[in-house]
Amino acid sequence: MALILSIDTSSKNCSVSLAKDGVLINTIEDVKDSFLHGQKLHVFCKEIISDSNFIFSDIDAYALSIGPGSYTGLRIGAAAVKGFGFVFQKPIITIPTLKSMAHAQKFNQKLLCPVLDSRKGEVYAAVFDQNLNCLKESHPHVLSLDSFKSFLDEQEVIFFGTGVRKIQDFLSHKNAEFIDNFLPSSKYLVSIAELMYSEEDFADLASFKPLYLKDFIPTNSKKP
Repeated sequence: MALILSIDTSSKNCSVSLAKDGVLINTIEDVKDSFLHGQKLHVFCKEIISDSNFIFSDIDAYALSIGPGSYTGLRIGAAAVKGFGFVFQKPIITIPTLKSMAHAQKFNQKLLCPVLDSRKGEVYAAVFDQNLNCLKESHPHVLSLDSFKSFLDEQEVIFFGTGVRKIQDFLSHKNAEFIDNFLPSSKYLVSIAELMYSEEDFADLASFKPLYLKDFIPTNSKKP
């Protein structure tokens, strides 16, 4: 039973949620293509705690959507929870982003395939069954006409997340279903974080790293 602040910065959605004993109290999030997480994340954390009539020392643990996803966003989120953990001496809970997304769709009695946009022609993907057992671990997936064929030939698969439009360009299988406009969110961490807290399933504060899956490749800025 805990007061947990959850953070998801894996996509263009900068998202913070506060929950007590696994029940969501409030969420603050903002979606911007410009990825202003560095400017907004700490402001959101301060606001959500203050607006809920708590102070930082009241927080029992910090949960982080650990990736995969945006390299910069994940780095900002990880730095924030590490800072909070060190300052307030509270545990950190790390949750794979694709797992939290699948958990949000668990009411669907079909295979679940959360997908996040990656490099050209690729997505980050994982596959879960109806009981949220992981059938295919998070991985960088190079898209082709045969993508996820072994699953699609057996039963219906729901694809959702920021990479879904890429998937649609390749897949026309009768068993493929697509959910558009679905973003990772800190709300999807709440129930998982409460369970992990009860089991004392904590990350090592000093050594944990985001689940990047691939090395960072810098790009040239488009700004003049």
